Amino acid sequence: MNKIAILALAGISSLANAQKEKPNIIFIVTDDQHRNEFNFLEEGVVDGKAINYSPNIDRLSSEGVILDNYYITSPICTPSRYTILTGNYASRATNEGFLEDQRKYNQTNVSWNTDITPNTPNIASLMKANGYFTGGVGKNHVIEFNEWIRIPRDADPRDPKIKAQLEKNHEYQIETYKSIGFDFATSIYKGNLPSTYPIELEDHNTDWIVKGALEFFDLAADKEEPFFLYFATTVSHGPDRMGTKYKGDPLVTPAGFLEKELDDMPSRENITERIKARGLDDRAADVLWLDDAVGALLVKLEEMGELKNTVIFYIDDHGVEGGKVTLYQGGALSPSFVWGPEYITSGIRSSQLVSNIDMVPTVVDLCDIDVSDDYPMDGKSILPILKGEDKVIHESLYLEIGATRAVIMDGWKYIAFRTPEEREKKYSAMGKKATHINDQPGGRGSETPAMAKYPHYYEKDQLYNVIEDPDEQTNLYNDKENKKRIEALKKEMKKYLYQLPGGFGEIKVE
Repeated sequence: MNKIAILALAGISSLANAQKEKPNIIFIVTDDQHRNEFNFLEEGVVDGKAINYSPNIDRLSSEGVILDNYYITSPICTPSRYTILTGNYASRATNEGFLEDQRKYNQTNVSWNTDITPNTPNIASLMKANGYFTGGVGKNHVIEFNEWIRIPRDADPRDPKIKAQLEKNHEYQIETYKSIGFDFATSIYKGNLPSTYPIELEDHNTDWIVKGALEFFDLAADKEEPFFLYFATTVSHGPDRMGTKYKGDPLVTPAGFLEKELDDMPSRENITERIKARGLDDRAADVLWLDDAVGALLVKLEEMGELKNTVIFYIDDHGVEGGKVTLYQGGALSPSFVWGPEYITSGIRSSQLVSNIDMVPTVVDLCDIDVSDDYPMDGKSILPILKGEDKVIHESLYLEIGATRAVIMDGWKYIAFRTPEEREKKYSAMGKKATHINDQPGGRGSETPAMAKYPHYYEKDQLYNVIEDPDEQTNLYNDKENKKRIEALKKEMKKYLYQLPGGFGEIKVE
């Protein structure tokens, strides 16, 4: 072999080693997980005893960095996922449905309408471009798709024609993932279970999602490059009451019925036995099912020899403590933690303000990835926090959903509720009120808990001391002593608004 060839091979080997030195990244994104499902939160402990049995999640959180002041910028499924996967506010979405609404009302209305398109810069395409093998499994609910045939809810999934269409729809989802940068995708749910699939298929199947992740790991094991996995669960979201979601038909999937039960996780009967043996409430069963899924991933990573070389971001998509689809603490403040003892500090908690816009920038920093000017990000890297530094990342945080915007700064939150005049007139003519999500007259069922919990829900301007009044029951906006504070918060809100598309009442006139 000549000298040039030897040097070339040495260069390839050096590149492969450099790639392998970079950590594997996993995003575990749960769906509507309640605060009392986390043993590291006070809601998960009663009389000094943990009310969940979740050894794998407990291990990761105790060995990682818990982010106690972690906020979701837009607390519902789709925009939350948009932000987690892009590092940008969901109001930057460019899918036609979202832009059409913005043009009509001259104000962005962030709801279930913020889709990632093939032209949207995102973590999958970024990681792929930087030598990572990328995979996605589980709940979609954010990537735009056009090739989809809706199947009637009363359709029989066993009918050959219906079964063929279910499989074809699943293939469409796989291609959609690949169109935005995923090398691999499978075991995908289009969105929420209710109303999306035939009634007979409206059961959760965490085992099926895990199966897809393990298939990805098998492929990753044969590759030189590091990997990125987006693992999005469907629990604890509906349907079915808490503690019973694991009891669905184990053969049910969005692509139709499986031929046999999967065995990559402990049996579902074993879940019941373990819960009863520890004297726990039935509600804890779904948490254990989710924990078993996490455990299956950890076991596989250990078998591959990749666990030490992996960083896991565990993210709840938003809060559900009576504040979902609003910017109140019950929706926006959400438990999250990061694990990776070889790369970050173990066993600490941070009270610094951080947000889901920060996840992609943190991965970029952690993996030493160069990002082009074509991919600006709203978020900031929180790697200093993960490495043990009590550093201020954000002096303030900005939140947005529907017709509301909020700013959090110095323990205070200002919420502004501004419905576009044309929309207000339209709803009023129907005898309905505009709500925070502002996409349906009178609101949706998911908004009802917030309307009942927060007494100042319909007020145009709201100010809360979220440290002394975390349930946001006392609106201090009209207190004269808060005049300067309000001015400062409005000024801060304007700073964000003028960097983002659309107007916002008199606060930002376009």
